[in-house]
Amino acid sequence: MARTMEATQATERRRRGRQPQPVKLRRFLKIAQEDFARLIGVSVRTVARWESEGVQPTSEIREQLDFLLKLCRRLDEVIDRENITDWLATPNPEFLNQPPVDLIKSKYGRRVLDQEIERAEWGIPG
Repeated sequence: MARTMEATQATERRRRGRQPQPVKLRRFLKIAQEDFARLIGVSVRTVARWESEGVQPTSEIREQLDFLLKLCRRLDEVIDRENITDWLATPNPEFLNQPPVDLIKSKYGRRVLDQEIERAEWGIPG
């Protein structure tokens, strides 16, 4: 019964032309489900369920994905899109050698990323 309702919701969402948030982000980054799963720290099966079965991420993950999509759109203004995934996944000395994608898990980390991207947008060195 729950599966039928989830499938109905997914069909309705597709019919209205709204893509689930993970799909928007993965397509923006132009990466495979496997790479997307690795980037955000979930299983490939989880990504597949979000995309094909209409299963919704938890509210915490949705908040992180929403921030990540906005961040990627901002990054697209300052670096080439094909380099965004590498930038997100590579440990960065500006973030105590953590990959920037790890910072999206906390509000403080998201604020740090916002500030760093804002500096880049203004051409201020880090």
